[in-house]
Amino acid sequence: MKIKNEVLIKRPIDEVWAAISDIPRVARCAPGAELIESRSDDTHVGTIGVRLGPVALKFKGIVQFVERDEAGYRIVAKAQGNEEKARGNANADVVFALTPADGGTRISVDSDIQLAGAIAQYGRGTALIQGTAQALMTQFAKNLEASLSDPDSAQAGASKEIGLTSTLAKGIWNAGAGMLRRGDPDKA
Repeated sequence: MKIKNEVLIKRPIDEVWAAISDIPRVARCAPGAELIESRSDDTHVGTIGVRLGPVALKFKGIVQFVERDEAGYRIVAKAQGNEEKARGNANADVVFALTPADGGTRISVDSDIQLAGAIAQYGRGTALIQGTAQALMTQFAKNLEASLSDPDSAQAGASKEIGLTSTLAKGIWNAGAGMLRRGDPDKA
């Protein structure tokens, strides 16, 4: 499943690039994420907890940065994680790209995600997952922007399961709004 997310941070691109390249900072700003270990080969081990309605999922996995293009403000990463209760796994190829925009920096994230096992049923609602992913990216951007303004505030998402009640509601809302705009109720 391909997912594209974009957020705007009202900070200069060089400042955002430095923050995005700082893996511990990124982990602290990512809702529900916890960095366990960073390795010398630019591989990072961590966990992320997500609640989708009544189902709590917690993944432990590895993210490896396979390409960093500082001049082009682009990062290519591969991620792999297993759900701790053996409900499945997820693999993703992710491209982060930064561009100057509207007095700040636009972060574009293109993901190609493959789900396997029981959790693959969530892949059926692509519009729901897209909307939820966008809501999470928006929270990440707020946390990152706050950390750039006040580095002590960067504890935003560390080691907390993502409280997805409101995030899921936003995802459902965004999915429904997308269907109405397209006039296609079978796409969710």
